[in-house]
Amino acid sequence: MSFAVQEQALLDLLFDRERRAAFRQDRQRALADYDMSASERADFSTVRLEALEMDAVARVNFILAQYCRSYPLSFSLVSSLPQGLERVRVLVDADLLRTPPGERLGAFGRRLRDSLPGTGQCADAVTMARLLAVVEAEQGLVMTAQGVRGAALAGALPEVALLPTDWLRQPLRLAPFTSAAILPRPYASLKALLCACTGAELWRQLSRQPLSAATRETVLAEADLRLLVARAQVARVSPCEPVAEHATVELGEGFARLLPHMDGRNSVAGLLEQLRAAGAAEELLGGVLSGFRELARQGMLQVGD
Repeated sequence: MSFAVQEQALLDLLFDRERRAAFRQDRQRALADYDMSASERADFSTVRLEALEMDAVARVNFILAQYCRSYPLSFSLVSSLPQGLERVRVLVDADLLRTPPGERLGAFGRRLRDSLPGTGQCADAVTMARLLAVVEAEQGLVMTAQGVRGAALAGALPEVALLPTDWLRQPLRLAPFTSAAILPRPYASLKALLCACTGAELWRQLSRQPLSAATRETVLAEADLRLLVARAQVARVSPCEPVAEHATVELGEGFARLLPHMDGRNSVAGLLEQLRAAGAAEELLGGVLSGFRELARQGMLQVGD
């Protein structure tokens, strides 16, 4: 007897709400489209409906407690929306659980991002845009960490190339596994204002007491925009689950218009010359140079191909 189809059916019963509701109404009909023998289907006749429901809720909460480690600001902000926690819970379904484990957290972030536009749950478009910016920033962190872990498991981590002494005049691009996103405030400030605790405990805290709409509006209304640039790197090598961490640099919002020029064709020196020709003040030029030096110091720039 093969249990593969039974496992598929059980996964659906645990993470597919519609399938579970159908199972409550008529067990045989709910299982009719699974290729199981009569004896395999009969195994489900002893399933206690209340226990199945409790198990499903417990599993979803366990998964979200782990995901909350990677999306703390996003979870906190979304919890402040009407039915916000339920909006997060429904994203954990059978389709997500069939995603390869190494890609699952990133897939969840895309679902969360896509579930938010057009909800009409925030006071104004600016607030919603800033909430989305937070989700996208944390999604960028997740995706770069996912990428560097995958490369490590495949034995394909690129070597960290040291910049030449004349790197300011070399065509540059962003290093692999580097993301950039604008946040409404510095990341540490957002975490202090939005997260009463850290790790898996944050999900349990939000389940007991979601973030208030008033706190959300206060935090997002008074913006101190920052460009968060982050490079994922392997902190500990493991044959099963390499541990990734991020080196981060926060720059002024205006730097976001300069970073796309680092596409492997332009140099910092050339960019500074263009800004000087456009009338930029020396103080501004000094700030731009300082920002690029910090990116270089953190290994976020490399010579273009």
